[in-house]
Amino acid sequence: MNRGPITVRYARGLFELGKDKDILDELFNDSRQLLDHCRDVKDFCSFLNSPAIKPSKKKQVLQKTLGNELHAYMLRFLDLVIEKKRETLLQDMLLFFGELFRKHEGIKSVNLITATALEKEHLENLKVFLERELNAPIELNALVNPEILGGIILIVDGKILDNSIAHQMSLIKKKLLS
Repeated sequence: MNRGPITVRYARGLFELGKDKDILDELFNDSRQLLDHCRDVKDFCSFLNSPAIKPSKKKQVLQKTLGNELHAYMLRFLDLVIEKKRETLLQDMLLFFGELFRKHEGIKSVNLITATALEKEHLENLKVFLERELNAPIELNALVNPEILGGIILIVDGKILDNSIAHQMSLIKKKLLS
């Protein structure tokens, strides 16, 4: 993530606006929706980042496609980003805004990596358990990586607990070779 001063300034501005207007939850949901669009909608970010497309056209398209889905303040934020030609930093702004929101709300970010996908019921049980153990609400992101062979890797706010079979095997290998 590009945490340059511009990215931070815009994200903090959006965050402060949300706090002042008591719409942080709505802006956070909108930011997640926009990030999902960048990830899932083909050419969405390419469209926004294109210098060949006039800012007025970008605003018009966003208004038509997302006008009914996003809060008016988020739409105005997007207009400002486009007016100032900062579209290439939008994803980083939204990611940093999300970090500010999570910190404000006391939400812990948890990544769970397993070799195979877990059933929804198991994920929900794990989420309840982790919320109780961490004494905080969590945002659980489940990832699948068959290379770990089995076990789990938990990453909680940047701290890693690696209890994967691949990791255990590498520890055994180091002991045997030393």
